[in-house]
Amino acid sequence: MELASGYLARCDANTKSRNSLIQLGLRLGGFLNEAGWYADAQRVLLRCRDLCQAQPQTTHYKRLTLECCHRLLNTQSAYCCFPAAAETYALALKLLGLPDDAAAKLPAGPIAIAETCSKALQTDEEEQKRSEPCSEECGGGGCGAWGMSALLARLCKEFSALFFVRCDYSAAHAWSMRALSLLTPHTPAKITIEVLRACGKACVVKRRFSEAGLLVRQGVALARAAFGPAHPRYAAALLDYGFYLLNIDSITHSVAVYEEALSTLRRVFGRSSLHVATAQEDLAYALYVLEYSSGRFYKARDHAERAIRIIEARDHAERAIRIIEVSEPCAPAYTRYLASYSSGRFYKARDHAERAIRIIENLVPPDHLLLASAKRVKALILEEIALDTPAGQDMREPSLLEESESLHKAALKLSMMAFGEKNVQTAKHYGNLGRLYQSMQKFQDAETMHLKAIAIKEELLGAEDYEVGLSVGHLASLYNYHMNMHRAAEQLYLRSISISLKLFGERYSGLEYDYRGLVHVFTQLKRHDRAHHYNALLQHWHDLREQSKAEQQPALGDEQVLPLEELQAKFFAND
Repeated sequence: MELASGYLARCDANTKSRNSLIQLGLRLGGFLNEAGWYADAQRVLLRCRDLCQAQPQTTHYKRLTLECCHRLLNTQSAYCCFPAAAETYALALKLLGLPDDAAAKLPAGPIAIAETCSKALQTDEEEQKRSEPCSEECGGGGCGAWGMSALLARLCKEFSALFFVRCDYSAAHAWSMRALSLLTPHTPAKITIEVLRACGKACVVKRRFSEAGLLVRQGVALARAAFGPAHPRYAAALLDYGFYLLNIDSITHSVAVYEEALSTLRRVFGRSSLHVATAQEDLAYALYVLEYSSGRFYKARDHAERAIRIIEARDHAERAIRIIEVSEPCAPAYTRYLASYSSGRFYKARDHAERAIRIIENLVPPDHLLLASAKRVKALILEEIALDTPAGQDMREPSLLEESESLHKAALKLSMMAFGEKNVQTAKHYGNLGRLYQSMQKFQDAETMHLKAIAIKEELLGAEDYEVGLSVGHLASLYNYHMNMHRAAEQLYLRSISISLKLFGERYSGLEYDYRGLVHVFTQLKRHDRAHHYNALLQHWHDLREQSKAEQQPALGDEQVLPLEELQAKFFAND
């Protein structure tokens, strides 16, 4: 990009003062980062960091280096530059005098921590430099304890974000909580919102849903109050809210929130932005989950009513006309209709996934990790379309399942390159391949993939984590329906149910598959009393889900901004 190249050329020309080049680099790097031009932002900020480190290492320049580290970490985490981000993280900790341990004991209170880190920046020339200005984002308090507290909060938030994308969720949560403790009434709204968002996402993946709900709603409310509903920071807060809603099984509401966020980001950035691509991918996955959890595999369909609904629906008019005009006998006509309808069930999800992939492919190298997640989502969608398509209707080469396999393998390869095998994301890709191979009737390969996923997840997350329960349930399905290992399937289903009930309660959507699986298991084992028991539990689950439909999440815009002290007291009351 010309802006980045122009800045580097200006630095090479050496015609401007170092201070002005550093300040320009911080502003330009921040702008490029917020615009989603991460590669150029990194080029600018790395040069800016080098300029800072080439100066006499007074407190002033050390703090400017930390400002560079803050922006660099944001850029490098978002762009998946993990080796470079690790270097930036290490430099920031060194300058702050903090241990490489998010759980390490620090001085109590934000001011005490700020003063401790300030002392780590002291030099012999400190007294001569006290009057030097610091970054405008320090919080309006100069470089005293309040300003240092704001800088520290931003850095801890970036540490959290780095560990989050690397799937080290315990460290992500610990750093985000530390950032929350450092917020003060003097902290600018922008920083407070970023910290609340990081805390909320970390609480979601740690399955602390009551805390997550409080934090993400607070972030949304504050972003709306500070920036308005048309601002990209509000849209970013909505993406986190959608992530929270999806994880608490409020899927329909999650889709609506993602749609609003995507609409706002498109208005701000246009249609060819990584920010937009990320939002489209999130929406595609939410739509996939919405369709997958709709119960289509088990609920009988009233064909006549569905045909009427399609004919009456404006967006299905052309499809209905094609069905009505068919002059062949009724059964072939309905088969053609069913093929068309099935592929359309996931149309919106597939469309958003493919758009996300196209945007990302135009903006990053072909082996970039950002493509892995989008390809994974598309692969999941294609698999469901294939399973919904009647036999003989999919005449394309390669088949949908083969295309899905190719996408899953590509995503796995990218994850292995970035993280190695012992990573949650890699485990998820193994699990997705396991489900796909089950659909492709490659049952031994499916078992191998599921066992790999379970082993990695258990090692990294513990035996009672949601991700473990998910993979255990998938292996149970394989044993139950395809490998006639019903006693092994029984134990796996019971384990999956135990994890789901503990984390989500009796209304969790995933329980349907486990209950139905156990009905099938006990029917095959001729244990009809147990089959009847789980049929009753399944009916109870259906009743609870019907009740849930009447329960609404708070409407957007109804969130209340709590005083910061009150919010912090909910998390640090015993500190």
